[in-house]
Amino acid sequence: GMSFREGLEVEGREFVKLLFSVQSAALRHLFFAERIANRVPGLKEAPPPIRKVGIVGSGLMGGGIAVCFAQKGVPVVVLDAKQEWLDAGIRNIRNIWLGQVKRGRLTEAKAQSYFGLIKPTLKYSDFSDCDMLIEAVPEIMPLKKEVFQALEKNTRPDAIICTNTSGLDIDEIASTLKDPSRCMGTHFFSPANVMQLLENVRTSKSSNRTIASCMAMGKLINKKAVLVGNCDGFVGNRMLAPYASEARQLAEEGATIDQVDAVAEAFGMAMGPMTLGDLVGHELFWKQRKAAGDMKKQTKTYMGPYELVDWLCENNRFGQKTPDPKIKATGRGLFIHAGRSKIVDPEVVTKLEEIRAAKGVTARTVSDEEVLERLFFPLINEGFRILEEGYATRSSDIDVVYIFGYGFPPAKGGPMFYAENYVGLSKLLERLSVYAAEAKKRYTTNPHYLPIDYFEPSQLLVECVQAERTGMRSKVPAGVPLVDAVLSYKKKSKGASKL
Repeated sequence: GMSFREGLEVEGREFVKLLFSVQSAALRHLFFAERIANRVPGLKEAPPPIRKVGIVGSGLMGGGIAVCFAQKGVPVVVLDAKQEWLDAGIRNIRNIWLGQVKRGRLTEAKAQSYFGLIKPTLKYSDFSDCDMLIEAVPEIMPLKKEVFQALEKNTRPDAIICTNTSGLDIDEIASTLKDPSRCMGTHFFSPANVMQLLENVRTSKSSNRTIASCMAMGKLINKKAVLVGNCDGFVGNRMLAPYASEARQLAEEGATIDQVDAVAEAFGMAMGPMTLGDLVGHELFWKQRKAAGDMKKQTKTYMGPYELVDWLCENNRFGQKTPDPKIKATGRGLFIHAGRSKIVDPEVVTKLEEIRAAKGVTARTVSDEEVLERLFFPLINEGFRILEEGYATRSSDIDVVYIFGYGFPPAKGGPMFYAENYVGLSKLLERLSVYAAEAKKRYTTNPHYLPIDYFEPSQLLVECVQAERTGMRSKVPAGVPLVDAVLSYKKKSKGASKL
């Protein structure tokens, strides 16, 4: 056996190993990233107090946001267009707190005091004394504009008006206001009373007072608030698009649906991209492409291949939200769901074979390493582009978005930390270049494939690798990511930022 002193020596050695491990560095990075995210460079404006909040839309999102404010003692006016919608929304809000009472997390008296702060209404005039208004209606541009016009007529001229859109152009929504400087995006994640992330989206006209208000609001309701720019998909959803697209592409090439999910989950994601698709619903972007009258349309938030998703949606198989009583499924999409268990739908496997035959593709064995690289490397590359284009302040803000909004594993520090400290920027650049060449060959030689550019290395990544090779890393203070040092140097020489 080992003596006590020898045991202490072993413990000391193991502790030092852990202390200087990359996982430890990742968690320390995250600790500081959370705290710095709320700081907006150059913002000195003091935020006005938030004494009362108005919310348009009492659905899952609007109700969740209302809960956040009531739990901080802020009175909330909740409006909906029809009495039955409002009644259902208020019932859901009440049920959230009743559920907490049942689980012993909340006293009945506290639940009643929260509920007493909620005022349901059908009249916009009840918003007359609100300091901040948050619109949480469906993602339909004319509807959002209509709501904004009604808000302008019924609110104080100094009230902040926010939209909870997850992808529409906020500058366009704000253009309906006489004073667009009081508008900003507040992208909550569903369910809003549970999810910690808040993407505060600055428009081209948002005033410093508006930005200060929204950042203070995030802090008030205990969110990890990150200021981002108004680009397609903002930060999180824009980076998620190539990840989701490549998951489908891998399945067409021969990776199994279970394999793609298993690789993402082994990496540490809360769930794989295929399961995520079934959870969110495959119909979202299918409907957007239908509405645009172009089923091959690609944007920064959705891209092909579409054949499998289109077939699912045409058969009303959106995922967990579409049950199929014929086969006793509680939901049907890529998977057949039975309560909490699921299996890949055999019809999906057959359909993939048909798609391959139609495209002239032969299934091959895809290694787990290739699946991992093709899922995460384009996602990271998009993060570099977002920084390059000035839609995020610092790389750690992107890490905060992914850790708290998308289930990225904290021990990997977020996608940008992972790129620099786990993968290595040179390797990332080299692998992206290989996959970019393969993708280009695919869409230039096979007319069934749409062009994609998400593997094309970001110019900022190229510059970071050059900086690394010329010894810049040794000149950067400890704890400062190389990408931020390169960005800072670029800003001093150019000054490009959307924030």
